[in-house]
Amino acid sequence: MINENTLLPDDILAQLPGASAVMSHAVSVDSDRWERVLTSRGLPLAQGKLAGTGHISVTRKEVFDFGDRIPTVENAFQLFYYSLAWGLGTRAPRLHQRLDGLAANQEKAGQLLVSAWTLVQEGAPIREAYGTLATDRGAGRIPWFGPAFSTKFLYFAQGNTINPRHVILDQVVSRNLRRDAWPQAPTAGWWPETYERYCGLLERWADQASERLDDSRPIRADEIELTLFRRHR
Repeated sequence: MINENTLLPDDILAQLPGASAVMSHAVSVDSDRWERVLTSRGLPLAQGKLAGTGHISVTRKEVFDFGDRIPTVENAFQLFYYSLAWGLGTRAPRLHQRLDGLAANQEKAGQLLVSAWTLVQEGAPIREAYGTLATDRGAGRIPWFGPAFSTKFLYFAQGNTINPRHVILDQVVSRNLRRDAWPQAPTAGWWPETYERYCGLLERWADQASERLDDSRPIRADEIELTLFRRHR
């Protein structure tokens, strides 16, 4: 169970990177591979950088730009591609299986992604938006698009104008929370209420960081998430 009353750890406060560093956080992606696997499965082709050639660099800001679009099925597929590509990087483990799962369930997947995206944009409860993509037991509703990638999709679905409430949760972040707030944190399969508590914890830590910095600048919850991801590295 997450201890939501845990105070912000000193080492997290000391390592906060700043909002600009969060937005410029980049991952290398093999766009040629993406074109091949999308084409071979009859999936809509990627737009923007992923439609190019060779290895490209994709930043959080560039994925957020897709989150600013209107939640339609066409746009949801693009946001799906980019959040997945950014999360997987160049190696892109199990990319074939992940896109097989999408190709076999295009209509259902499109509806789920649009519904989740719309809930995020409307400010619905965190557990409700997350529960659209993950079951009550923390399994992905879209095959091979599990809880960690669901949190990435929800995070980027907020776009550039929404102060992030939904933040990324993956096995690295959950493991790095064990010593402070989540002693027995699982590394996969988070329940909707667990994910909501996690987001609430990071929001409170962001508020505490702002106060301890004498409100010299606002701290976003994703600054805390990125710092946790990089912790002990």
